[in-house]
Amino acid sequence: MRRKRFASSENAPGGAPVVTMSDVAMHAGVSAQTVSRVVGRPELVAEATRIKVQEAIRALNYIPNEAARNLASKSSRVVAVIIPTLSSSVFAAQVKGIIDLLEPRGISVVIGNSEYSMLREEQIIQTLLERRPLGFILTGLQHSPRATDLLRQSGIPVVETWDTDSRPLDLAAGFSNIAAGHEVGSLLVARGSRNVAFVGGSAKQDARANGRFVGMAQALAEAGLPPAFRVELLLPMSSQDGIRGLDEVLQRAPMTDAIFFSADMLALAALLECNRRGVRVPEQLAICGFGDYDLAALVTPALTTVKIQPDEMGMKAAELLLARLDGAPDRQKSVVLRPQLIRRGSA
Repeated sequence: MRRKRFASSENAPGGAPVVTMSDVAMHAGVSAQTVSRVVGRPELVAEATRIKVQEAIRALNYIPNEAARNLASKSSRVVAVIIPTLSSSVFAAQVKGIIDLLEPRGISVVIGNSEYSMLREEQIIQTLLERRPLGFILTGLQHSPRATDLLRQSGIPVVETWDTDSRPLDLAAGFSNIAAGHEVGSLLVARGSRNVAFVGGSAKQDARANGRFVGMAQALAEAGLPPAFRVELLLPMSSQDGIRGLDEVLQRAPMTDAIFFSADMLALAALLECNRRGVRVPEQLAICGFGDYDLAALVTPALTTVKIQPDEMGMKAAELLLARLDGAPDRQKSVVLRPQLIRRGSA
């Protein structure tokens, strides 16, 4: 059997010839430009031709030279997604929604983890800009001044998620944290709560949690109730912080009859601790979370919470970005989703 000869004169470290785009084109019987389109913009190539080229790529184990393509196009086929933590299922669901829309377009996702730090986010943005991403999908509307300047100067599309309570840098896909918090506050008022507390990330670190507090506070004020007692936690938070927050409320505001936690992981830990201590939920203390985590419906009593559909939010963010990359006019700068209040046994 004759061994296939490759057009390239370069060799890999092991001595084998390096497969080039020309080799793939020759194998598939198409032009090198067609191979380039299949690699970079597969949606522009007829299905039969695309399949033929992709089969040639697999047969020859061709690895596209991303660095060369980046230099030629002044951008990569990568979208940068920066989330505040890798440990939360809601952010994982958001990223999956983004990937589900971008991968069929031949666009990869690189993930940055800010750990709720604006400085760390700024450093990640600076590093990823060197890779010439097609766009950024960020969490929240608050960033350091330098990160904001870097993004604006880059000219790269930016989609901010999880918050639509103020004006975005460019595009946004998320929901109003203030409106969600107001709905929770209205529920607590309607069930007869009179002394309400809020446990969540500090206002300086967590603008989204602060929006939820602001919305709840508005609902309490409209009902003529006293201001909520607030416990501000440092980020990143852990489930144990839910118990610490519960302890602080019970010690410093013992008349509290309802607590709104800014995240389900805090609320679930507090609810389980109440069960352990014999504090009756919701008779003595109503508890509400945020996020509708998988365990929310499985604990006893089941957790009242706010469902936010992070997978849909990720898909909407990807749709906005793709429309911009395709040159479509911006029919909408923001996609505002409506969170759903899920009332269960805890409130």
